[in-house]
Amino acid sequence: MELKLPKIDLGILKQKKKPLHVAVDCSNLDNWSGVKKDDEDCKEVIAKRNVEQIKTFMNYQIKTEIPVFTLNLASKYKEDIKELTYFFKDLINNELIHKNKTRVFIIGNWFDLNPDLTDAFKKVMEDTKDYDTYFLNLCINYDGQEEILGVIKLLATKAKLGKLDLADLNKQMVKQNLYSSYFTPPEIIVEPSKTYSGILLWDAKDAKIFQTRTHWLDFKPSDIDAAIDWANRE
Repeated sequence: MELKLPKIDLGILKQKKKPLHVAVDCSNLDNWSGVKKDDEDCKEVIAKRNVEQIKTFMNYQIKTEIPVFTLNLASKYKEDIKELTYFFKDLINNELIHKNKTRVFIIGNWFDLNPDLTDAFKKVMEDTKDYDTYFLNLCINYDGQEEILGVIKLLATKAKLGKLDLADLNKQMVKQNLYSSYFTPPEIIVEPSKTYSGILLWDAKDAKIFQTRTHWLDFKPSDIDAAIDWANRE
């Protein structure tokens, strides 16, 4: 698939010291201090809070005019899936998405998830496929190593069938077969952890990784602002 960019003026973006692409790992919802661990409904509370955060940063992308924004979402428990299903069904008719011409992509190994959820994925991607002002990438059931392993298997199969000469194999071929084949790599990756999660693993080579102790569920727009300011100082 051809690499695409939002319909933006890169010169103005650079002048304003704004990144083209910011990615945030939101996949760890454990150990959040906002709920009591003995609360029977804690997983549901966390799942709902997660969706609130997604909505907050959808608005943040538009408000700050970041062309490409990627969120690596948690989908570990049934409560996560339930709340994400509600969210994506609502997203289909979301005014913010359509008014601001935001193209939505779902990235990851999500095809075997609940049909209600996957149908919503397909619908929102279809309905926004012609938009090109902003790109919003939402990673579901995503693993960076599994993504690259899948590409290796695909290219190996092509070579076995005689459709690819291994001598011709290059980095561009790998990029073309990634989930992220159609968009530019992130300049900034925000990690609410001491370790790198593997989000957009192939594309992370030249990204600046901003690590913070703030839990994703406590994130505020100012935390992303801080990451951008930090990246601009480097």
